[in-house]
Amino acid sequence: MLDKMVSEADLVVNFIPPAFQVESAKICIKHKKHMIHTDFAIPEVTAMDEEAKKADVIILNEIGEDPGIDHMGIKKSLDEIKRKGGKVVSLDSYGAGLPSFEDNRNPFGYKFSWNPRGLMKSAMASGEYIKEGKIIEAINLFDHFRVVDLEGLGTFETYPNRECAVYKEPYGLDDNVSFYRGLLRFTGWCNTIRKFMKLNMLDYETVNSFKNKTYDEFMSHLVSSSESGAEAIANYLNLEIKDDFINKLRWLGFFEDKQITIDKGSNVDLLVDLMLKKMSYQSHEKDMAIIHDDIIVDFSDKREKWSSTVVVNGIPEGDSAMARAVSLPVAIATRFILEGKIKKRGSVLPIYPEIYNPVLEELEEFGIKFNHRRRILEYIK
Repeated sequence: MLDKMVSEADLVVNFIPPAFQVESAKICIKHKKHMIHTDFAIPEVTAMDEEAKKADVIILNEIGEDPGIDHMGIKKSLDEIKRKGGKVVSLDSYGAGLPSFEDNRNPFGYKFSWNPRGLMKSAMASGEYIKEGKIIEAINLFDHFRVVDLEGLGTFETYPNRECAVYKEPYGLDDNVSFYRGLLRFTGWCNTIRKFMKLNMLDYETVNSFKNKTYDEFMSHLVSSSESGAEAIANYLNLEIKDDFINKLRWLGFFEDKQITIDKGSNVDLLVDLMLKKMSYQSHEKDMAIIHDDIIVDFSDKREKWSSTVVVNGIPEGDSAMARAVSLPVAIATRFILEGKIKKRGSVLPIYPEIYNPVLEELEEFGIKFNHRRRILEYIK
């Protein structure tokens, strides 16, 4: 069925799950159809570069919000730095989907603007960052979180976002560079996730039966205790009963003497079920998508800090910021490809001027615009 659909299309915008990314790309190349998607590129798809060129098509990878707008903004800055003769010392890139500052009203500092189970599953993944050319593996992402002050935005927590070494060559970075790609959260999130992990609440594989069990009983059973849920968890984690984490669980409803509303599922299914009841956006509330990067650059006579920021706000009673930031780059690039204004071929990232310049320019018409700042850190004698 997919084969037939692709053969009849002019261009394929691929929003189906990443597990089907390779097969989709193969079918598009077979029928000589362009393909665009927003997910992180799978190595097998990246390796189809020559096949796509032979078929005279573009497989445009990672053109959403993050990855996507971040790539385009960073590469535009890096290309300008290169033209000016600068040397990149470090690059820190951050992305986030968060409640807007005015609608950040719950104890977790978070609401769901995309697949909640996917978010929790991604917390169990590993990542990496580069410090002066050395790759630092982050087996547990939340063992590597830190607090950052971002100019014009405020203070956040950040933790590594997947692998970053794969972008060193496309970005044209030197071997001894420091390079960090991170996600942003409001303060308190990372230690909350660390405690969820200690309780095995992010287990998404083991299926449990929740029939005839209360939320409080589940929490006691989770740590093999005969105490009530709050006392059991506090003692297990060596916390006071009024600790913020205990209060967060209480706010979600985990210590209530009520029957669990789902019959079966994993621990994370139960967590997400309660979170969605209290951590979903109301129609009048706004989310925000943040993209920010800091680049430290050495020139012959000075060291500078180049910072760029995009904040996309959701529209009350309308589209979310995440929906706009992910879909608009896709829509714009689709039209440019079909109109022949983007002639690049192969399996590529949106890091080429013929892609990022027109897409970023049109995004500004929708209010998605980088705010650029440059500051001299020191003069070099």
